[in-house]
Amino acid sequence: MKTLSLSVLAASMLLFACSQKPEVIDNSIKIYGKLDNSEFPVIVVSLDEDLAKDSVESDGSFQLKFDYPESGMFMLTNGDLRFSLYLDPGDSIHVSGDVKEFAKTFIASGDKAKENAYLRKKFKAINESGLENFMEIMALKKDAYFSKKDSLISIVKTNYDSLIMGEGIDSVFLEMEKSYFTYQSMFMDQLYPMYHAFIHEIPQDSVDFPVEETKSKLKELPLDRKELLGVAPYKNLLDQRIGALAGELMKADTTLAYEKVSWIAIDSLIKDPAIKDQLKFETLKSTLEYRGPVHVEEMYSKFLAENTTPKFAEKVEKLKAKWEPISPGKTVPDFTFTDIKGDSVKLSDLKGKLVYIDIWATWCGPCIAEHPNWDKVKEEYKDKPVAFLTVSIDDTREPWEKMVKNKKMEGLQWFAANAWQSELAKFFMVNAIPRFLLLDKEGKIIDPSAERPSGNIREILDKHLDKAV
Repeated sequence: MKTLSLSVLAASMLLFACSQKPEVIDNSIKIYGKLDNSEFPVIVVSLDEDLAKDSVESDGSFQLKFDYPESGMFMLTNGDLRFSLYLDPGDSIHVSGDVKEFAKTFIASGDKAKENAYLRKKFKAINESGLENFMEIMALKKDAYFSKKDSLISIVKTNYDSLIMGEGIDSVFLEMEKSYFTYQSMFMDQLYPMYHAFIHEIPQDSVDFPVEETKSKLKELPLDRKELLGVAPYKNLLDQRIGALAGELMKADTTLAYEKVSWIAIDSLIKDPAIKDQLKFETLKSTLEYRGPVHVEEMYSKFLAENTTPKFAEKVEKLKAKWEPISPGKTVPDFTFTDIKGDSVKLSDLKGKLVYIDIWATWCGPCIAEHPNWDKVKEEYKDKPVAFLTVSIDDTREPWEKMVKNKKMEGLQWFAANAWQSELAKFFMVNAIPRFLLLDKEGKIIDPSAERPSGNIREILDKHLDKAV
């Protein structure tokens, strides 16, 4: 009987094992919706990169489907409308709203409907309360600042207090939102001395504030909360910890570039490999998007050698590939602009000279800070075959014309219509300014993200002028 029982048991186990189907992992995420009064024909969903896009039909309807292996806060963009959705792999959600009053009219149904309805209320409360109006809040004296900050955070938090009373809310989402309120307060405290000093034009060390206490709290920040990397104030504080250490390292060795010391700081502070990979990826991504592969070869190779997260390696490769059409030696289309007189002008008008281009806007502080350096380099090379061209990507001509005339900005002052969506900005993937370009005498690219005039551009100009002789 014992033998029979064991045989029967073994057979039963075999039958059970054979009857099991392999688990199907569904990483697909589906977003359906309807946008009333949308004036833009395309909607895009992204997280670090574009994941899917669809046409917005005449009735405002759209549908997006993509695969993503993790939970995320996905950004949807339709023209000037931008809103985020928190979703898991396998989720399907329907969203709708009037583009002109989206926060008031937003409706969601399906997976994570409650969580995403909460997000709209939260962002609406943040905007209406003025919680992110740092200039106004941090202009207050210490006690008034603490009172105002706590009051505004409390107003926004009422939505969270209602959310936790509901049923079936994603537990990870709840923890992320709980952490938002804790770390938003702490993040604002970290910024207060700098903002208050700037607003009132006083030395930062004279600001009445418990600075040492806030520094101690920052040092106590947990550095291993991978699930909170999507919580903006937590991530900002983490970046501050890394930035503070990087600053100390740069003081000790002024020859080190910030990108390099930031990686040293990350290695020193962060133990979790996944968090370390993400932080290094973000540093590389930021530099790669702005400067291009030519300027990050060492970082790029080091990252691929040390990275343990395949998705980040894939993303870096995709980012690098985007720069291939504007790599050195490629020809630039003959874009058309208008000059300060309103006349039509083209890049081909400058053939026969090296062309050093400054892409800027009147509202951009760092752009304007480079103007004295630009003028100095331009004067030094006035007898050389170099064209110094400034191209504004202001939204409208009026502020540009006013600044050019008031400041008596001389030389080649051109305007690109459609700002960030101008042909020049799109072709060179301009996502931050100032951005400098260097073209050769034939209109081919020397550097799609050249050195600033405050940098070592002279060395590069001289090198290419010597080649042309």
